[in-house]
Amino acid sequence: MGTWGTRNFENDGSQDWIFEMMENKDGGMVADTLQFTINKEGHLDASECEDALAAAEVVAALAGKASEDFPEDPLENLDSLDLLATPALKKLAIAAVEKIKNDSEMKELWTDAGDINAWVAILEDLQKRLS
Repeated sequence: MGTWGTRNFENDGSQDWIFEMMENKDGGMVADTLQFTINKEGHLDASECEDALAAAEVVAALAGKASEDFPEDPLENLDSLDLLATPALKKLAIAAVEKIKNDSEMKELWTDAGDINAWVAILEDLQKRLS
């Protein structure tokens, strides 16, 4: 996992996901990714978590509450997606983040690294920005 910090865009997977979404101008990727996360039975692997957290960050940014590490170019061009942070999309994002926080490979990795508290704080901040 190419990760350099606990923030949601401090890894290669989330960066790749958001730039692919913007390149394809595919706002549908947001809901699709979040829905996949909610529907997946069993353990979420780290790459699935990275994608879902990037999608949740897009929802927060669309609501005017972008994280400080949100990549600048996508942030400036989110309006090209023709996507709104509806209450239903926010609810889906909050649920996906909760699932990742409670049972995922990413949780295990941050626990093993000794950074679980910092990581949980980032996820709780995201959930607050989505509320």
